[in-house]
Amino acid sequence: MHLFKEPLARYFVGKFLLLIAIEIAGVCVVSWQMGIRIPISMPLPTLLLIVGLIVCQGLLLKQLYNRCKLSFERCGYQAEAWLKRDFSLKAKPTFSSGVVAQLHNQLNALSDMLQSEKTDEDMQSFLVAELISVLNTPMLIFDQRMQLCFGNDASFQLFQRPWQTLRYSHPEAIGLTPSPQWHFIDIQNNKRWQVRHSTFTQQSQSYHLVVCIDIQQALRDQELQAWQRLIRVISHEIRNSLTPVSAILERLQTRAKDPRDHEAFNIVLERCFHLQDFIHKYSQLNQPIKVEIKRLSGLEVSKTVQGLFTDVAWQIELSPVYFHVDPTLFNQVLINIIKNAIEASPAGSVLTLKLYTKDNIAILEVLDEGTGVANHDNLFVPFYSTKQTGEGIGLYLSRYFVEQMSGSISLTNRQDKQGAICQLAFPVPLN
Repeated sequence: MHLFKEPLARYFVGKFLLLIAIEIAGVCVVSWQMGIRIPISMPLPTLLLIVGLIVCQGLLLKQLYNRCKLSFERCGYQAEAWLKRDFSLKAKPTFSSGVVAQLHNQLNALSDMLQSEKTDEDMQSFLVAELISVLNTPMLIFDQRMQLCFGNDASFQLFQRPWQTLRYSHPEAIGLTPSPQWHFIDIQNNKRWQVRHSTFTQQSQSYHLVVCIDIQQALRDQELQAWQRLIRVISHEIRNSLTPVSAILERLQTRAKDPRDHEAFNIVLERCFHLQDFIHKYSQLNQPIKVEIKRLSGLEVSKTVQGLFTDVAWQIELSPVYFHVDPTLFNQVLINIIKNAIEASPAGSVLTLKLYTKDNIAILEVLDEGTGVANHDNLFVPFYSTKQTGEGIGLYLSRYFVEQMSGSISLTNRQDKQGAICQLAFPVPLN
């Protein structure tokens, strides 16, 4: 009974019954025209012969039905594979020639063409994904359900954590809102990031591409270029002036007979040498930096700090954390931060060094017991210093070095007591 539920089977059975009816009618007509009377009862051999002929016709028709059905099934399997974006399945023709074989050959040729197009599309998608992953501009992709499905490495700058930890999050859950225009909910992020949005379709699915442009970084780059141009001019002019002045002062010092004149020349010469050294240090702002990233552990940081600052009373709280930095640049930043903390703290103070992880971010904190931070806006401005003998280059270079290592630096006041906290944040490598 299951056979007769198939429309193709019903079609063949109907044609078979029609064929039998035509044969019986044909025999009757021929017999009538020839005057032959068909007996109601016939010999058994004749009856068996007729039944055998009918059965043979039925078997031949069933074989033809099976081959036709197999052809349609193979075409169906191939079409089903296409719907699943699998174009590697090829249908084997059930006939070696004819219209059915031609149909299978054309379908297989279409599969080859679609497979080639899919390979090209996959290659293009791979290249685009690789390009996006190495760009320094944060990019996020949301699917049609508005769930985060992809982000590049630069998106770490947005959340201070790898995007994989935020997979399937909705925009609102990560601080974005898509209406009326895509933007950050947080005011500070809105000041820093300009959000661009577009949509695209891939494999019949619609996606939202969100690109975050760091306006602050662009302004900072322009500021750096302005300082570099200014420093080049100042360095050239001051060096050209100091060289003959120093030479003249040295000659005058040798001729001075009064000890007070000799001492005065010494003071002026020292200030000239100090100014030359000052210009030399600031020329570092115009030098390209080659970053060599290596893995560093909290234990190595502790040994470095305690080895360089042996006279400091330390309170060290370290977790077993590894992070990626340039050891040379990192140590230079760390030394500058600790030196500032020592100078800001009264004698006998305890400096605290903490290292821990939060959301796959390695956070290093140096806490002092000084007067705290008074002017947050000018902390990282070149030439600005609150120290009487400061040159205003330390924190500026520290931030520059940290950002070259894909990290961030912040300086805030302590909440538990008087003092400041300098915090460095670096991504933890995903193993």
